[in-house]
Amino acid sequence: MKIKLNQLDILLEVAAQGSIGKAAKALHLTQPAISKTIQEMEAEIGMPILQRSSRGVTLNEYGQVLLRHARDIDRSLHQARDEIDNLLGKAMRQLRVGFTSAASYGPFTNTLIQFQARYPGVKLIVMEGRPQQIHDALENQRLDIAVITTANHTSQNSMYYESLYALSNTVIAGNQHPVTHTTSLKNLMDYPWLDWDEPGEHSILGQVFRRYNLPLPQNIIHCSSPWIMARMMEQTHAVSMWTSVRLRFPGYSPNLRPLVLREVLPASSIGILCPNIARLSTAGNTFMEMLRINTRDWLQDSDALEMVVRV
Repeated sequence: MKIKLNQLDILLEVAAQGSIGKAAKALHLTQPAISKTIQEMEAEIGMPILQRSSRGVTLNEYGQVLLRHARDIDRSLHQARDEIDNLLGKAMRQLRVGFTSAASYGPFTNTLIQFQARYPGVKLIVMEGRPQQIHDALENQRLDIAVITTANHTSQNSMYYESLYALSNTVIAGNQHPVTHTTSLKNLMDYPWLDWDEPGEHSILGQVFRRYNLPLPQNIIHCSSPWIMARMMEQTHAVSMWTSVRLRFPGYSPNLRPLVLREVLPASSIGILCPNIARLSTAGNTFMEMLRINTRDWLQDSDALEMVVRV
């Protein structure tokens, strides 16, 4: 039989969930994609493997045989991963973590400090970048796990994504900016704008202007450094869109201020991204669990309540 490993992963999840819909949600796939995979496996073995009822789906006798061997294969792959991790020194010896600057405020930095204190023998490699740079590094196996900012609350290319919290966005300007009253995006289009990413699906600025059927401003400077952005806004009439945490970073707030807009800006989600949660190393799983706990505690603080959007 020519059955692929990703098909066996889907079979295991369908069996565990007893529902194609729940399996699709757990795997971040669509229900048609799950159904198609089941049909491909049924075509390969020449027999149906599912029984459908009003309560969900169960595996029939043919499906149970396939499931038993799928579990054996899954256990073998996990053992192989552990052995390879040990050979490469990554099981609990090295962890490569990526992050976006907005995600670094609050629970993320606290988790790094606690992880290093608890596991001093683990070599931590931490890299900051823009979301697409982090995504590419995960795809190319230069990173194990990342905490990133995203505007659409989803991941790409079937990576595992887990949302932690969402931050409000606001338009920021220098204290000397001529606009001091409630305004609109349309009234700000003639000013220079500073954007984190070049125009495209990853640009939060582009998404916001499309949302309100407005063309992009003519004068946009693309810069991934918040420090340089802040200095430019202090000395010019440039404006930029920042998440609510950025003015909390040391050195930014004295000379910058938020502008009051009529439009409602979308929130940015902060979440965990990794290529495959089932293949994450022991160090990665440990870091993720510590981050979940720290996030839960941080969300109870008054500091977080002022910035976090309830979605």
